[in-house]
Amino acid sequence: MTTTTTSDRFTALPGEPAIASAVTALEEHGFSVDVVDDRDAARQAVLARIPHGSSELSGRIHIVLIRQAAGF
Repeated sequence: MTTTTTSDRFTALPGEPAIASAVTALEEHGFSVDVVDDRDAARQAVLARIPHGSSELSGRIHIVLIRQAAGF
């Protein structure tokens, strides 16, 4: 079996300055952004943006950044 090491660059969570910079850059390009602490908060942030009785959203893009390793 072969193992591969992964650089911390791809596994370490970003610090607050990097998150703030990403939020600023995204907002400057027309995105709305929420920064939350975990997956449950991310789920709530997304669900809060869906109007009651809606079957689809209006094509607007919203990004939720999670301050937790969520996997992929």
